[in-house]
Amino acid sequence: MNLYLSRKLKIKELSLYFSIILFSLLSFSSSAQEGKALFKQNCASCHHPLNNGTGPALQGASDKWKAAGDDINKWIKGPASQIAAGVPSAIAIKDYDASMMPGQAVNDDEIAAIIEYIDGYVKIVVQGDVAVAGGGTDGGAKSSSSWLMWLIIGGVLSMLIVALWGVRKQLFYAVSEKEDGVEITEEESVTDEVKGWLRRNLKLVSVLAFIITCTLAYYGAEQLYKVGLIPENYNPEQPIAFSHKIHAGTNEIDCQYCHNSASKSKSAGIPTVNVCMNCHKGIQEVASETGTAEIAKIHEAAGWDKENRQYTGKTEPIRWVKVHNMPDHVYFNHSQHVTVGGIECENCHGDVKTYTTGKISGTETINNLEIEGKKIVKLTRPLLTMGWCIECHNTAEVQTGGNKYYDEIHERLKSDKELYKSVMEDGVVKVKEFGGWECSKCHY
Repeated sequence: MNLYLSRKLKIKELSLYFSIILFSLLSFSSSAQEGKALFKQNCASCHHPLNNGTGPALQGASDKWKAAGDDINKWIKGPASQIAAGVPSAIAIKDYDASMMPGQAVNDDEIAAIIEYIDGYVKIVVQGDVAVAGGGTDGGAKSSSSWLMWLIIGGVLSMLIVALWGVRKQLFYAVSEKEDGVEITEEESVTDEVKGWLRRNLKLVSVLAFIITCTLAYYGAEQLYKVGLIPENYNPEQPIAFSHKIHAGTNEIDCQYCHNSASKSKSAGIPTVNVCMNCHKGIQEVASETGTAEIAKIHEAAGWDKENRQYTGKTEPIRWVKVHNMPDHVYFNHSQHVTVGGIECENCHGDVKTYTTGKISGTETINNLEIEGKKIVKLTRPLLTMGWCIECHNTAEVQTGGNKYYDEIHERLKSDKELYKSVMEDGVVKVKEFGGWECSKCHY
């Protein structure tokens, strides 16, 4: 598209206008970003711009204080003094919740940035694959754009293949007529054409058939070895769509905050609803309507009435579907591996903070992990197989020095230099040396 510029509009002027507009946009963006960061740091644990939580919703609060002739900045910096002074707006908030908000260490400019962010906050919901500001979605209409798109692409490709096949056929007949001088009046059927191609390329077909047969035999035998194993990337549907990527990844919540018994018990444990409510008593909505609906399921399970901000006493258990299932005849202890062995969670579960849902990782995926400050044991056998455990026990090193669990064994080894030398090569010992290959260690 050709753009017409008046000759009177010089390039310097155009550059100046552009710079002014860009500077204004960047300034506005910077102010909004600063306000968002300050809100998250100082306010978000108790307040939300649009919804009541531990504290009341804040959008429009500044205008209400101004209309009442009160100074909201003084309240933010020192709530106690405002209540003691009998400021009506401060008393109204005290009536909402008697717990005293501590004074916030922010200046007037920072408060202005926070208020700008709050008053400009717009609820974001997701319609299909598109984020939309404000409003809601048609709850009865689920987006089918994804599968429909693939269906259309498949149909177009199929028609294209058929068309190309027909064009190739017509060109073949035209060339044959020109070279042989014989007019072809009857078209060859697809079946006859395929048979003819196979006859003309018998050697190539034989080699391809041999390769395909050997490949199928190899992968068939490999799959037979995996009969009874839970497949890699197995991620069953859960009653609540919990995202490890959001919790462990984006929000950097430590694994053992939710699975708190992993360091001191045989089982890692499934977090109770109370653990979920530690956060979701305040975090009641997210950008996606789907996510907000899943949080509502947690509230229902906990018996939490978010409107009245109190528990009803009517609770429902969350029936999580177990992902990792060890056979009944196998003994595995999380604390023995996590606390005593110092094995990283990622070594068995993969990089969980990148998972949308809880799933079983794979050996190759885990071997490719490079996580700063964490040592990943590289293994070759399929995950959760006996060969995988045996290989790990023969590969993983046990640091006995400074590990109270092994103090007595370490002292015994040091008293016998020959034994110490034979067992602890280069100052380390493998799990196998401590009975890691004994059948009764893992089997009842």
